Amino acid sequence: MAAAFAAPLGLRAVNHAVIGDPPGLGYLPSLELRRRHDPFDPVPVENLRHGQPAWVFIGDSMMGTRIDPIQLGEISSTHDELVSFLYHPATGPGWWYLAFKNHLVPSGVKPRAVFVFFRDTNLTDTLFRLDSQYGFGFGLDAVAHEQEPELDALVAARKGGWRARLHTTATTLYQHDVTTGWLEPGVRRWFVNWRFPDPSARTRFDRSLNERFDLANLRADVAADFADANESADFARDLPTSVLPRMIDLAKQHGIQLCFVRVQRRPNGTVPPPQSPNLERYVSDLKAWLTANGALFHDDWGDPEQPESIYADGDHVRDRRHYTANFRRRLDPLFR
Repeated sequence: MAAAFAAPLGLRAVNHAVIGDPPGLGYLPSLELRRRHDPFDPVPVENLRHGQPAWVFIGDSMMGTRIDPIQLGEISSTHDELVSFLYHPATGPGWWYLAFKNHLVPSGVKPRAVFVFFRDTNLTDTLFRLDSQYGFGFGLDAVAHEQEPELDALVAARKGGWRARLHTTATTLYQHDVTTGWLEPGVRRWFVNWRFPDPSARTRFDRSLNERFDLANLRADVAADFADANESADFARDLPTSVLPRMIDLAKQHGIQLCFVRVQRRPNGTVPPPQSPNLERYVSDLKAWLTANGALFHDDWGDPEQPESIYADGDHVRDRRHYTANFRRRLDPLFR
């Protein structure tokens, strides 16, 4: 039994031999994940300043597969307004908050509205997709500064409890997160180098991989990863550990109109997806809180113009032009 606990300690020696002193915990130390961090990306800030978009959309593929930015600009009242995305697939509220705080707010842009797309309860689930985004650097680094104390405090509060403390102790002791940080990308790169010994072939492979995961090429056979109607939904419980109050405060300070859009889960034909009583109560509480705090709320649930026929895989929408035109009609005052 003692050997089972002692054997993993060998990872510490392996880590030191491979990379020397392990990297720090980064801007979210509460997640206890050590790896090399990519730099913050300032380009979106400059793009926003240059473009001065009339509307900005924040979200993941739920937003990206629904809104056609060019079409939306063309069907606005002036017919030529710029629409900008702050978008990354497979993200959650942590990424959305940092993109809003570190990209949009510093740009100084004052859009007519900033739309944040979400599903059911994930707007107040701070840890939704955060581990994967932070652990492998898929996008989160680009919107984060060297320190993000407010988000880290929310993560710590969300992870509170003896299980979290036990996980922290094990991670510190065994450094398995450090091993993952260098081993996983190393294995991936070894395979690519082995499979494509010619450097130009490797470059073509990397380019094709990036193109394949581009918004326009989302696979139609990948099911949505969000759970069914949430029986444990509780807005009052989750609000204090969510990014929502921070986003609202920033919007008020900088005169930005936020509009939160709850997308409809995949219907059955023309029948809206079922909702548990807890989820209905959650959505009602969310709407009341947002309205009381100066934000707008739009709920796609039950929209007769969003039948199953416009959907692709899971909760993704196949027909962006249909959804965009419908969205423009439903929120007409914001596009005049």
